[in-house]
Amino acid sequence: MRILPVEPVLEWIRRSGTGWRILRFSRRTTTVDDAARALNIDRSLIVKTIIAVACSKTYAIIVPGDRRLDLDKLSRVAGCRARLAKPAEVEERTGYSVGGVPPVALPSDIVVIMDQSIAELDIAYGGGGEDGTLLEFSPKELIRLIKPILIPISR
Repeated sequence: MRILPVEPVLEWIRRSGTGWRILRFSRRTTTVDDAARALNIDRSLIVKTIIAVACSKTYAIIVPGDRRLDLDKLSRVAGCRARLAKPAEVEERTGYSVGGVPPVALPSDIVVIMDQSIAELDIAYGGGGEDGTLLEFSPKELIRLIKPILIPISR
């Protein structure tokens, strides 16, 4: 039986006891604009989990939907030149497709960085593991539970 990419996210929610929700849609949710339209909310409440590679390490960088990852800042943090992972690398390294990568339920060897501006939000929405799903979560709880590196990493 094939495990759907949303299953590890649901299991993570259950184990963490957060009460966060997976929202399911009959439409695409792989881009920030798709997700904002599905929820009828501003792009700033959507977060992107972007996968990058630097110094042979994999990074998951969580940035606001209305901002862009600053690769120069990531390169400085990593200590070498950073690049975005190719779609095949994203799936290989995380188990999720581009546009569905959640901010949780990631392999333990992935370094998670979160733009500190997200910490100010009460509720945010990010990838739920697959197209048509979004994770509704509390950034404050996310920080407490996964302890990401919290820095200004977007522009």
